Parts: sequence; structure tokens; C-alpha cells
Amino acid sequence: MKAQIAVEYVMIVSIGLIIILIGSPYLFKTFTAYSDENRISLAKNTVHKIGESADMVFSQGQPAKMKIEVNIPEGIESVSFENKTILFKLKTSSGVNDVFYNTIPQLTGNLPIKSGNYYLSVAAYQDGVNISVV
Repeated sequence: MKAQIAVEYVMIVSIGLIIILIGSPYLFKTFTAYSDENRISLAKNTVHKIGESADMVFSQGQPAKMKIEVNIPEGIESVSFENKTILFKLKTSSGVNDVFYNTIPQLTGNLPIKSGNYYLSVAAYQDGVNISVV
């Protein structure tokens, strides 16, 4: 009688482990996809917030200035201001994604690539907008 209970218990545990092992890759893939989409969405929100702030400050003219809070997500490889474009290069499981925003003014400045919350100063000057960490 005790041996039968032990065998049944081992079979139930074995079936449970097999189900977990079969489902693990699917769960890992789903978690990775969710994580990537979350970081891409956060990067898009950050880029749009910076870009819209730069457009607003530029439309007001010099000496307009604005302080904004942004969240830089994990996985940012580089941040650049190329003429009138803000470009984030974001590393994901499928490769490197470009997240960008085209602005009205010329942009200068630099942003950190380390993830976290930052306060940025967005200031208009004669020919464009300067963006820097406060």
C-alpha cells in the first residue's frame, strides 16, 4: 500500500515537472517580448517628451527655458542629437532599434545612457535648443 502511494506521488510530481519544462520556453519568450515592448514604449515616450518640449521652447524664443523629468530605460546604447532629430539606439532581444523624433529647431546637448530618472533643462537660444541634464 505504501509503495503504491509513493509511485503515484512520483508520477504526479513527474507529470508536473514535465508540464513546467514544456511551458518554460514559452513563458520566457513571452516575458522577453513584454520586457522589450515595455522598454521601447518607454523610450518612445521619453523621446517624444523631449522633442515636444524642444519645439515648445523654441516657439517661445530666447530666453525661454523648461525643466522636464524623463525616464531613460535600460538598454540604451547611444543618445544623439543629429541636426533636428533626437535618436535613441535601444538594444532589444531582436537587435538594435532606433527610436527617434524630428523637431523644428536644431538641437545640441547630451544625455546619459545610464537608465534612471533625470531632470533635463531645455533652453532656447538664437538658432536652436540646448538639452542638458540638470
